[in-house]
Amino acid sequence: YKGLAYLYTALATSELIHAENYKRVLATLGDSVNEPQIAPVRVGTAKENLIYAAEREMNSIENTYPLLLQSVEGEGHTAVTAAIQYSWASHKQHLEIIEKIRRWSPSFFESVARKIDEKTDHYYVCEICGSTVTEIPVGSCPICGESAANYRLIRHDQFF
Repeated sequence: YKGLAYLYTALATSELIHAENYKRVLATLGDSVNEPQIAPVRVGTAKENLIYAAEREMNSIENTYPLLLQSVEGEGHTAVTAAIQYSWASHKQHLEIIEKIRRWSPSFFESVARKIDEKTDHYYVCEICGSTVTEIPVGSCPICGESAANYRLIRHDQFF
């Protein structure tokens, strides 16, 4: 499942950018980040892992980010709000594929995996906000508004 591995690599790159943005914001507020405790990894089949990842992404979109924004509302920390909005917007970019994965993977996993393999020859990630796309936008990033020159190709040939 090379396409799934490549998709996970691109999304992990985006998540790393989100984490770095949060760490930077915390530092400007005078807080430090401790090394996180590594949670146990849930190991399953490729099908189980894909369905689980899609469910987690939907939970982030529908619950985690709205609650985070609500919790910082009124504090006046625009950098905190921006970091959360960047993360939320980049997750929402994949809403359509997440919904398809949730709908079709339980019964038609092989077809879903094959479709992901066929449709994903390139992923690009904005190094400012974590926006993840298959084509570099013209002009600027649709999420952070910075130059599209900040998009970086996530290479899949180094993994396979």
